[in-house]
Amino acid sequence: MEKFGTIIIGAGASGLFAALHLGESGRRDVLVLERNDRAGRKLSATGNGQGNVTNTDLASSHYRSSDMRLVSSVLRRFGREELLRYLRSLGGMFVSDGEGRVYPASRQAASVTDLLRYRLAALGIHLNTGEKVLSAHKSGGCFIVTTDRAEYSCSVLVLACGGKASPHFGTDGNGYELARSFGHTVTPLFPSLVQLKTETAHIRGLKGVRCDCRVQLLNGREVIGESRGDVIFTDYGVSGNAVFRLSPLARRADTVMIDFLPDSDVGELQSALLCKTEKEPGMRAADLFRCIVNSAVGKCVLRRCGVDEVRPVGEVSEKLGELAKSAKGYRLKLCGSLGFDSAQVTQGGVPVTELDECLMSKKTGCLYIVGELADVDGDCGGYNLQWAFSSGWVAAGGILGAKNENR
Repeated sequence: MEKFGTIIIGAGASGLFAALHLGESGRRDVLVLERNDRAGRKLSATGNGQGNVTNTDLASSHYRSSDMRLVSSVLRRFGREELLRYLRSLGGMFVSDGEGRVYPASRQAASVTDLLRYRLAALGIHLNTGEKVLSAHKSGGCFIVTTDRAEYSCSVLVLACGGKASPHFGTDGNGYELARSFGHTVTPLFPSLVQLKTETAHIRGLKGVRCDCRVQLLNGREVIGESRGDVIFTDYGVSGNAVFRLSPLARRADTVMIDFLPDSDVGELQSALLCKTEKEPGMRAADLFRCIVNSAVGKCVLRRCGVDEVRPVGEVSEKLGELAKSAKGYRLKLCGSLGFDSAQVTQGGVPVTELDECLMSKKTGCLYIVGELADVDGDCGGYNLQWAFSSGWVAAGGILGAKNENR
């Protein structure tokens, strides 16, 4: 049985950063176990393949967790500036866009993964890919980790296995079972940053249409959440940044309401429609919304309000108020989401209340739980990747501090 000082299960963002911090501090007795054939597969796909690694605004309001105090503490100790300083020290260059999202100048997520892999190899950290962990337990002060190839022992174990989202990257939720085997609880798990399913009868003909909209999630009349940005219509419902940002709240809502003209009020829209009917009373209703909203959207609004698109606009003036309200508040019944297969992030996990300031287990000494396994999830825009990097780095700091104390 091979022995190591620290074994890290998972070579995603959090696992790689935990290993790198240990390696940069001179530790070489570290083994990283990864079930995929290469490290950082999910990291290489982040930001639609462009590598949105963090955000210029890291306010805690962008995160959800059972203990926001601890989350804020971790992000303060290793935040955006510390992350970018380290990545730049490896030779990377980074730029931010108008929404605060930070990308590698190459706009290739895989290039970030390459930086980390090259440095890991240079530091002499052991990385075993294509090796799946089957179980882990603690015996006589040591952890015994069994894989489909071998058995290892270590003094410190880091669970960085990822959540349940995007299982095609190898994140099938097995990390939660490992955490449970050490006495931890796991909160209910939900897909987050995911496309939403809605009724489809009222979005016929909109597949592939992208609009800048304000979107609200409603539970009855109560507004659960609101977001402004791209909405992309699909054959099952809605996608896009505005939808992703609201998806963590979707299970509490029953209706999606879309405002196709977020910069105008109902009165302005109604006046524009009235102007058309007065100037061109013979115009077909199908052309009523031209130069106002996407033409396919306009036709959907007409159908929703029972207006035949071939009728002259002069004959539908009594419907202008209803049409304006519909375009400003287009309601779709929410039917769920595309689930973990399509989700970017898992909401829920091991409560961080069961972890100390360095993310070490309060139930099993020298066990650390980082990244998506913890019940921390953030908004769309680099927040979840920043948490993964930060939690891995802070956990490694805890390991190093504990080792120094024992000298």
